[in-house]
Amino acid sequence: MPVVVSGVPELKRALKKYAPDLRNQMDSEIRVALKEVTNAAKAKVPGMAPGNLFNWNDRGTEVISRTSKVREFPKYDSGLIRRGITYKMGSTRFNRAGFSGLYSLFNKDAAGSIVELAGRVHPQGRVQKANRRYGQSYKDIGQSNNPNAGRIFVGAMNAVGPLKQYDKFARNRGRLLYAAYAENQGKALDATMRAIDKASRLLNERTKIRKAA
Repeated sequence: MPVVVSGVPELKRALKKYAPDLRNQMDSEIRVALKEVTNAAKAKVPGMAPGNLFNWNDRGTEVISRTSKVREFPKYDSGLIRRGITYKMGSTRFNRAGFSGLYSLFNKDAAGSIVELAGRVHPQGRVQKANRRYGQSYKDIGQSNNPNAGRIFVGAMNAVGPLKQYDKFARNRGRLLYAAYAENQGKALDATMRAIDKASRLLNERTKIRKAA
């Protein structure tokens, strides 16, 4: 959910050094805004694997992927998926375009990333690799003797909700965090920007008072 903002890293460093109380207040307000989105996304997670994918549910047995010798195919565990939906307050690494995220919403659970993204590139479920943002190398859908397995799998994921993009310019779409962020209608972003602006204003006011003293 990119929005270009400049000067915030410098502000955060200044707050940490000269006004840690303002930094804590700003972070607290931003956490509240981010939690509104993550809580909404967690509420979208079905208790069991959606549709007719009952064999995907975690039954305490190891399931090995037929497409990979390195990793097992992740089992569906709604508790783990919900716990995997989280946020990060620190900056992310710079991407190829030279941008770094100040705050991030992400799902660190492998099965959760599949629920989020399955069918985004191939709506009929062609085999694809999961989004590397989540650090996974799983196939979107494992190999199957059923030629319609991909379509069935994506159709089951669509029972969670249709793929949503958070604005008309966004290329990426998803069912959990992406959908929750879209339904939030920019409130989390507005609250984050207000928290940053307030911290900056209060820091400037303190600086002026100190200089005048």
